[in-house]
Amino acid sequence: MAVVPVATGVLQRADGRVLVSLRPEGKPWPGYWEFPGGKIEPGEAPEAALARELEEEIGIRVRQAEPFLRRDHPYPERTVALHFFRVTAWDEEPYGREGQQIRWVQPWEIAALDCLAPNLPVVAKLLTEMLPQPPLWLIADPARVAPERFLPALRAAIDGGLRAVVLRIKEAMAPELAAALPIFLQQVQDQGVQVFLNHPEPLPEWPCTGLHWTEARMQGASQAPERPFGVSCHSPACLERAAQLGARYALLSPLFATQTHPDAAALGPERFAEWVAPAALPVLALGGLTPERVAGARAAGVQGVAVLSGILESADPAHATQAFLSAWESHA
Repeated sequence: MAVVPVATGVLQRADGRVLVSLRPEGKPWPGYWEFPGGKIEPGEAPEAALARELEEEIGIRVRQAEPFLRRDHPYPERTVALHFFRVTAWDEEPYGREGQQIRWVQPWEIAALDCLAPNLPVVAKLLTEMLPQPPLWLIADPARVAPERFLPALRAAIDGGLRAVVLRIKEAMAPELAAALPIFLQQVQDQGVQVFLNHPEPLPEWPCTGLHWTEARMQGASQAPERPFGVSCHSPACLERAAQLGARYALLSPLFATQTHPDAAALGPERFAEWVAPAALPVLALGGLTPERVAGARAAGVQGVAVLSGILESADPAHATQAFLSAWESHA
């Protein structure tokens, strides 16, 4: 099968918006949105092709660009070898020099467009950059530990390096914990921790980064919430729907067998990787994860890992957090 090398530019403004263009009639795949670019000529460097194609297509002169992502995408008649570059500085204002439409959009808005599939992993990577780092998430459920232990254990995990929390509240909390929790949330957010609230009610007065929805809740919704949000998913269809609604991330489970849901069949790294690869949003692995299994999660192409019981319920949450972080870094 023929391999066609292509240089593509991801133009990003200071406000985070990126430029997409609509393929015009007369070209393959008309009516689909994509990041602008074109074929690399024989003997031409990808950077040179990028500069030439962007001047021809959208009338700009590239001043600053760096490699962003490299992907091969098979079509029935050929494979396209895509060299994506992030372009952060250019001269002139972009316009559709070939008569095509262009649009500046936030990364989470792209999946709702009719977008060519090879561009979707770029969207996932852009959204990943907006999530907290390191990419270890804790599903923090007050019902799983004694009320007086919940906030100290969560504080210890944060002191150990945790920067992302899904606060899952399904049951009524002890009054003392319910009163202390909003104050605690404000404190940790001021320290750079992102907190997404999974609660039947939106609780707009609670200081959270955004919301977290279950798959069932998303399926019953006609539109996305106004706040940033993530979704718990168990299927490729859920990942696609979450991206189309503008979710910032998805938890996909179960990667491995888990005691929490013993009847749920584990996906395993191979199927997990198949579902993650085309996703247009960051996918975090959940289910049966231990530090020893982080390598398997990374091999499946996930953008992070999430833990339910392995941190909050451990004897030393800070040490448990550091063990997961060390495992992630050692398999980078």
